[in-house]
Amino acid sequence: MLIDNFFRTLSIIEGNMVVKYYSAPDVKKSVDWIISRLNFSYISSEKVKCCRSKGSKAKRTLARIHGLPRVWQHTLELSPYYLIEVLSEKFDKLTEEEKMKTLIHEILHIPVSFGGGFRYHGKYVNRKKVEKLYKQLKWDEA
Repeated sequence: MLIDNFFRTLSIIEGNMVVKYYSAPDVKKSVDWIISRLNFSYISSEKVKCCRSKGSKAKRTLARIHGLPRVWQHTLELSPYYLIEVLSEKFDKLTEEEKMKTLIHEILHIPVSFGGGFRYHGKYVNRKKVEKLYKQLKWDEA
């Protein structure tokens, strides 16, 4: 499928730097595991893709989530998709615990409607919620 092959190597110029995007099967595996383990049944995991970027100038960003806007969904006759991008230079240096917490944080941005929009920081996406869900993950693992 086109979307699955899209991130083999995609380069985009950001300022004076070229940002390169790569497929991230390791991240996808973790995201699918989290979605399943935390019973986020409203999330269609096959429609959550993952990529790793290199070369971004973002200062404090470890990862970010992108949604396919409704106008694109409508025009291309596609259902909603989400993309979790991890910034390799920062994300790959994290401990496994911090990687999982970062992915939980990004997944929390996906609303129950799964329509392409986002939940913003605050009531649904915050450090306390991430910590609680991470502990739940660890408890379920035992």
